[in-house]
Amino acid sequence: MEGHLAGSAEQIGRDAGTFFDIDLPALLAWRFSADDANRIECPVLHIGGTASGPWFAEVRTLVMAWMSDVEDVRVEGADHSLALTHADEVAAALIPFLERHALPSSGEPSR
Repeated sequence: MEGHLAGSAEQIGRDAGTFFDIDLPALLAWRFSADDANRIECPVLHIGGTASGPWFAEVRTLVMAWMSDVEDVRVEGADHSLALTHADEVAAALIPFLERHALPSSGEPSR
């Protein structure tokens, strides 16, 4: 990480307690089911790395199965830190998606 963002190793050390004491237990307790996914009415963009590992591949499979209006982008060779390590590829997928699904000035979502 340090090679991509100076000072990140030190920040990770400072944040470790919060991550293990608060974030991780909350993440493990959170439940999201097909029923929850069915209530999502807006377009969804899934961006994932091909080297993220089996857990993230399983999440991708569920997102694709549970949501009807989902676009899928896979970044070759990227892992879970793809927003940091492959920022250009993430932006290249994210910007057009946001342009296609921009909110009108009234604040009502477009479809």
